[in-house]
Amino acid sequence: MPITSLFPRGRTDARGTPPDPSATVDEVRALNVEYVAAVRARDDAWLGQYLAKDAVLLLADGRRFTKDEFLRMLRDEPNRFRSLGVRDVTVRVFGATVQVDADSPWELADGSTGVSRYIGTWVWLDGRWQVVSAQVTPLR
Repeated sequence: MPITSLFPRGRTDARGTPPDPSATVDEVRALNVEYVAAVRARDDAWLGQYLAKDAVLLLADGRRFTKDEFLRMLRDEPNRFRSLGVRDVTVRVFGATVQVDADSPWELADGSTGVSRYIGTWVWLDGRWQVVSAQVTPLR
């Protein structure tokens, strides 16, 4: 099922500058929830909108993907997730750059469970927030 964003692509303010920090925290926190839901749902349309052209994604198994490679992997590989959540989210604003780190509890189709920690970097590009990098690390 496609994820519908609360923050449509192309939203921009008149100056093309990022919103004030308090609005940024709320917006990127909500986008982060949508991002994880899109990964869980394999929603390549949503991710295609919110991943920057030159985004780099590092998965828990060590694979490194460009945006196009990641979207292709979502379309081609079977979905192994039965569930994928978000908890303990921290959002830090550095002007036009925001870092989100959180834990992500998961369950796979085979019944195995675990938690990964991830960090995502969002940058204000072309009048909207876009992910430029993300890294997932499994927790023991």
